Amino acid sequence: MSGMKATVEKYIDKLKKITSGSIAKGNYRKALDAMTAASFILEEWNQYYVDEDLEGFLTSVSEALVHPGFSKDETKEKTVLFYDSFGFDVRALALVYMHALSDLGYRIIYITKTESKDSQPELHRAVEGGEVIWNYVSYEDREQEVRDIAALFEKYKPSRAILYSTPDDAAAMSVFKAYEGIVERFKINLTDHAFWLGKDCFDYNLEFRNYGASVSVKYRGIPASKEIIMPFYPYHRDREFQGFPFDAAGRKVMFSGGSLYKTLGDPSNSYYVIAGRLLKGHEDLIFLYAGTGDESEMNKLKEQFPGRVYRIDERTDLYEIMERCTIYLNTFPQVGGLMMQFAADAKKVPLTLRKKGSDTEKEILADQDSVEYDTIEELIAEADRLLDDEAYREERGQKLKSELISDELFEQELGKALTEHRNRYEVKIRDVNTEDFRAQYMVRFNDKTFRQVIASGNKKTLMTDFPGLFAKKAFNKAVKKEKLNG
Repeated sequence: MSGMKATVEKYIDKLKKITSGSIAKGNYRKALDAMTAASFILEEWNQYYVDEDLEGFLTSVSEALVHPGFSKDETKEKTVLFYDSFGFDVRALALVYMHALSDLGYRIIYITKTESKDSQPELHRAVEGGEVIWNYVSYEDREQEVRDIAALFEKYKPSRAILYSTPDDAAAMSVFKAYEGIVERFKINLTDHAFWLGKDCFDYNLEFRNYGASVSVKYRGIPASKEIIMPFYPYHRDREFQGFPFDAAGRKVMFSGGSLYKTLGDPSNSYYVIAGRLLKGHEDLIFLYAGTGDESEMNKLKEQFPGRVYRIDERTDLYEIMERCTIYLNTFPQVGGLMMQFAADAKKVPLTLRKKGSDTEKEILADQDSVEYDTIEELIAEADRLLDDEAYREERGQKLKSELISDELFEQELGKALTEHRNRYEVKIRDVNTEDFRAQYMVRFNDKTFRQVIASGNKKTLMTDFPGLFAKKAFNKAVKKEKLNG
């Protein structure tokens, strides 16, 4: 692993030099591209949480490109700007926040990437009756993206702005950084477990759990006074069930889902051991997985249990699938947080193997200890009981659902967070040890990441600095059919 560490450091050092040199020459587009690439690599490598060199470059770019033209007194009290790097429709937290902001009576200036235009029907439906101004920016030219986002700040003069960004979105962070003292800036810390850029781009950090708040304070150097706990709930709208890819009559269904990488990287292969033992112990059980990625282990399971293991892509009727399954098996070694909440909402116990010596995936549910098991044997024993005892299964599911935060309470507490900078949830900073958790990232990391991140279509400014990566990516894409982003 020391070899890969040296390789990562070599690329990061080179990208930093490119950033510094580009800033000196006034080539801010290239600086932003290099900064974005470095931040993405550091998130994937995830061996530390802050990079002060990159933070300094971010400040330089922000000061050069963004020049606020209004004062705090000129802001519009009930206007909030919501910047969304992800541009998803249902996945993650944008929909939950947008729904609440609309119900709270805010005029919302929504910004996301151009590619998401006309592909967010659920998000639009969730804010019906509210006032939302939809805006789309291109990631092709990051310097222009900075100017476009800043122009929307200038046009609408929001009193508050919410940064809901990927860990590497240097362009958006450059803009948010510039409006310090003018606009109250809130960050939704979705990626609370990994590296992200922009630790000084917000006034308040909306954390969904105290684990994230503790990492922010202890490892990122963010003042505890900026931390606000804001748990979320799994938003869903009733929709038509699209069916199973098998005949479920007289069968029980074990469901699981999320990106497949969450099931890989464990030396004992515990996730697949559990799935295999449950399939072996219950001949009427079918295993359904929703998600994409490396299918190598899943395919082994398919061969072992022909006609009883199915993988499907993510679907919009996720909640309806969850309602119809018998048990839900959480991913391991990385837990699926939102899926855990969906399971509880659908009155299904998200059977979760506890990771020894790590509290990285705690506090997703109020009574999370009740669904976590220290050993494979304990988890399987509980799964057996849930599969065999319908009354017990219903009782456990009902209790879990009753403990979730409601959409009404979320809205109420978000309203307080935005206006009073506090709510009913106490911030509890504690010592957290992330060493074992971070070690998994080193195991998973491979050099494909460099091609994926640096040699992407929206970072063409880096082509002359990394010609080999761009050439290899083009070759692998065309000849080896390698699936890479961008």
